[in-house]
Amino acid sequence: MNVMTPERAGISPCSRSLQTVFPFSRPALFRGLTTADMRRVEAAFGENLYGDGDPVPRDADDAAFVALLLEGTLREDVRDPEGGTRLLSLAFTGETLSPLGPRCRGGRLTAIGTTRLLTCDRDGFDRLADAVPRLRVNLLGLFQDQLAEAHRWQILLGRKTASERIASMLAWFHGRQGAPDEMHLPVSRAELGQMSGLTLETVSRQMRALERQGVIRLPLPTRVRVLDLGALQDLTGDVSARRPLHS
Repeated sequence: MNVMTPERAGISPCSRSLQTVFPFSRPALFRGLTTADMRRVEAAFGENLYGDGDPVPRDADDAAFVALLLEGTLREDVRDPEGGTRLLSLAFTGETLSPLGPRCRGGRLTAIGTTRLLTCDRDGFDRLADAVPRLRVNLLGLFQDQLAEAHRWQILLGRKTASERIASMLAWFHGRQGAPDEMHLPVSRAELGQMSGLTLETVSRQMRALERQGVIRLPLPTRVRVLDLGALQDLTGDVSARRPLHS
């Protein structure tokens, strides 16, 4: 595989209007910004292109301070105690990462499929935020969301049954991809097990159980069609995710 580094891919100024990239719903980082603010963002951010399997820079001297995933998926792998690696997390189209580098020491970020990032370095973001103060408020909200995500993982791995873990992961991925009829599952069953603390056999068994119950359909190993979102949410074990009761 030829590694497509940012230098080879060409880091270029944002060449597209972000109004056309996000016509219906802006990412959280850009919420509340005016048309003039968005023009400043377009001038300050640059686009980065990566091919499938390409590493994304994470060192302080290379990694962007803020990155918005325009297309594709990013995976974060970390070292395990046995000296190998395991999948820790995924980032989907439309999500913001700040800072871009992995959250764990020795972690590695890799592109899954053709991946485009909209990025800005720290100095550039500081100058932009001076002109658009709402950006700092939005970034603080994203940091709070990251803390909530860490808490969610603690609950997932510490309190839930195997069936609740798999239902939770599928419901979570489904929502993060915009709740499509059929979502992309860019990792293997074994990697889902690494993320949820389950064996490959347990993950496969729980996925088949959901399919037998008519909650999901598995047309391909990397595709999941959600047939009954309400039932999937009920199976997560989260009170907040359950459907409201009708009188």
